[in-house]
Amino acid sequence: MSSEFAGRVPTLWHGRGITRQTTTRLTADRETLVIADSSVATHVVDHSARTIEVDAHSMTVAVLVGIAEEIAHRPPSVIVAVGGGSILDATKIASLSLAPGHMFDFAIERASRSALTFLPDAPPAVDVVAVPTTLGTSSETNSVGILKNESGYRLIVGRSLRPRHAIIDACNLMTLTPASVREGALEAFLRLAGASTSSRRSARGRRDAVVIGGALLETASGEVNAAASRLRLARLSAATQRSGALRGQDPYSARHWYVANEVAFALEVRKMVATVAVIAAVWRRVCSGDPRWGDRESLEEFWTGVAGRVALPLDPPAGIAALIDRWGIPTPPRPTAQTIHRISAAAETAWGNRYPMLAGLFADDFCDLLRDSYWSEGGE
Repeated sequence: MSSEFAGRVPTLWHGRGITRQTTTRLTADRETLVIADSSVATHVVDHSARTIEVDAHSMTVAVLVGIAEEIAHRPPSVIVAVGGGSILDATKIASLSLAPGHMFDFAIERASRSALTFLPDAPPAVDVVAVPTTLGTSSETNSVGILKNESGYRLIVGRSLRPRHAIIDACNLMTLTPASVREGALEAFLRLAGASTSSRRSARGRRDAVVIGGALLETASGEVNAAASRLRLARLSAATQRSGALRGQDPYSARHWYVANEVAFALEVRKMVATVAVIAAVWRRVCSGDPRWGDRESLEEFWTGVAGRVALPLDPPAGIAALIDRWGIPTPPRPTAQTIHRISAAAETAWGNRYPMLAGLFADDFCDLLRDSYWSEGGE
């Protein structure tokens, strides 16, 4: 069902106006299924192909199961996924319906009970060609899928989720607002920064993080309306996954992500909106020397290497707050005390206590963090 593919990362195609030509070549003479966000153009191949259009804002487990059933009912030999991170993630997870051992059912059932699911190691069951229309998620190049269910946003991780090809086309990014472009750039940047809060990293990983992180800051701080700038940012986002920047012995080092995950679900806001609320508070704890949140020296080394590129304060918490203000990333409304307690309990249950993601952190720690976070003036 899938062509031989043992590489660590997908084959990356990038340029301007390359989508249709590239997808047509990659899917020629093959049974093709296109899964696309209903808000974007779906005519991406020059031959007959089945198409499933999905409202990205209404992605539920039931919708995902329906897509998986369609895939299993009439198995394609290649799937083209067109859309933002939620569409790409849904496609990757639904494609598990073609994997042996009821892997899709396993993933859905396990995610109903656990915040993190590791899939049995196996190559992808079908070739996926990922065509992102947003910036920053890196779903087109990673082996992770995020599933939203009744409990929250759940992580599913495994080699079988890796796309075979990723097509980054500047033309697919031109409808994004400048604010959305910078929000995507911040997501990619904080992926690097999160990894850089760990001391268990190689010299190459540290160098790659600084080089890519600095380039992201410089590019996103300039003119982002041009196609060339958007293409560069998309390539840099992909590079976070294709370099040594995220490799290390601490796979859970981006600890801000887990708290932001629960904030986003509880407040029904975008993940990066939730992230900008908590990131400075997390970094204040890192820089105070609390090892549960990360390593102070490693974060300061990374920040020192990138902050001067765009004249940001050298103190990491102050610097990231200044960057958020400069780029105009919105913050969520201040949650009520009751909601803070609910988010904190969810964070402990899903990621904290004895779990390695936020080991040694409990609901009271998360309450303190959320009270110290950056909210807009309006409340719930």
